[in-house]
Amino acid sequence: MSVGAPCGRRFDEALLSGYLDDALTQRERQLVSLHVEGCADCRRELADLTALRAAARGTAFELPADDEWGELPSSAGSRALRLGGWTLLLLWLAVVVGSGVVELSRAAVPAWERVAVAGVVAGFGLLLLSVLLDRLRELRHDRYRRVEK
Repeated sequence: MSVGAPCGRRFDEALLSGYLDDALTQRERQLVSLHVEGCADCRRELADLTALRAAARGTAFELPADDEWGELPSSAGSRALRLGGWTLLLLWLAVVVGSGVVELSRAAVPAWERVAVAGVVAGFGLLLLSVLLDRLRELRHDRYRRVEK
């Protein structure tokens, strides 16, 4: 329910959540409090929201077992396959970009289009290189990379 609701409420329903969280200004809290006193629908909605929050807070979260926390491949074989996959992907990308550059240089394309395409390719290449360098630097200096949990 929002503006124009059957109860005539003149505030957003997010204020009900803020009311429960005690996160409203004094003016907003008074507005909600006065309205809820006289409106059975909003009182019921507030009670439902309170019950829902109590149920959510009372729900137990089952922690995964210690061996389920790892995100990286754990065996040498799986690490080698992942490294091989990334290597093949980067080689494929280099071949595609290289052949595109060769075809662009052979075709009768205006110079401004060549410059535009070269700029886009160079821009993406620099972005890829910067991300790769950041990841490698982070990998070397990450004190927590061997932490399992």
